[in-house]
Amino acid sequence: MNYRKIIIVGENNLCRSFMGEAILRALLKKKEIQDISVVSRGLVVLFSEPVSPVAAGLLRRHGYDIEKIRSAQLTEEEMEEADLVLTMTEEQAERIHNDFESGTPCMSVGTFIDVEEQIPEVKEEEPDTYTSCFTALEQVMEAVADRVIGELLL
Repeated sequence: MNYRKIIIVGENNLCRSFMGEAILRALLKKKEIQDISVVSRGLVVLFSEPVSPVAAGLLRRHGYDIEKIRSAQLTEEEMEEADLVLTMTEEQAERIHNDFESGTPCMSVGTFIDVEEQIPEVKEEEPDTYTSCFTALEQVMEAVADRVIGELLL
């Protein structure tokens, strides 16, 4: 598969999908893959707003270079431009299949890397959930990067 654009999708694009984007982008850069665009989007974004400051701070503390990113809604046009869409949950992938007409491959991150583990949800009132989500995302995005690179070499 020739990947030019990968979209990471979450519910509202304020935390998990944003962290997944930053991590995957950094991993691909570290592995010297420069011609793949990675962006994140949400399924329910009523208006653009800054991403979670807790998630952004966590990424910065772990050495991820992040830009000032605001939440953005997934659109049909972006689906058409993408080569791969990865969601945080299987339910989100199913919603995309039902709501969008694009033929772009879309699946949960777990399905893409063939693991059952889901990305933990983050709860603002429970700060530890940010760390557990971040840790899980680092692991699964490493596997995503390895699969993408492996497919590029075929």
